[in-house]
Amino acid sequence: MALKKQRECSQGISTKAEPCPNCGAVLKSCLMILVGLFLILLLIGVIGSLTGKDSTTPSSKPEAGFKIPSSGKQLVTFDEYKRIQNGMSYREVVSIIGAEGEEISRNKIDGVPGVMESIETVMYQWVNSNGSNMNAMFQNDRLIQKAQFGLQ
Repeated sequence: MALKKQRECSQGISTKAEPCPNCGAVLKSCLMILVGLFLILLLIGVIGSLTGKDSTTPSSKPEAGFKIPSSGKQLVTFDEYKRIQNGMSYREVVSIIGAEGEEISRNKIDGVPGVMESIETVMYQWVNSNGSNMNAMFQNDRLIQKAQFGLQ
């Protein structure tokens, strides 16, 4: 049986004894140690929040949400976006918008003769001066997907 020196009465007692048989003091358990550590961390957090940044200091974090101003001529409008349908060719989309898009990605998968044709995927983007935009993805020159942000 292992013995250790009890802090309160300085007597040697068993490590398994809960209260000291000599003075009745309760020995510290793992749970008490964890509670003590939690309280110390809580105190550090409270002190940290009190000494934190002044609330009048401007934050570099942007405000929630994003509003697009409606100034300047738009390259692509929401009405034009709604007229564009899957299956259209790139030229048909350009004729609706009235301007070429900027190619932002291109990928080609070579086909296997007699099994499958080659697949070429190209993504174009039209960006207005206010940041609103439209993306269009074509596969073998047919629109397969479109997306927009902030078009008016």
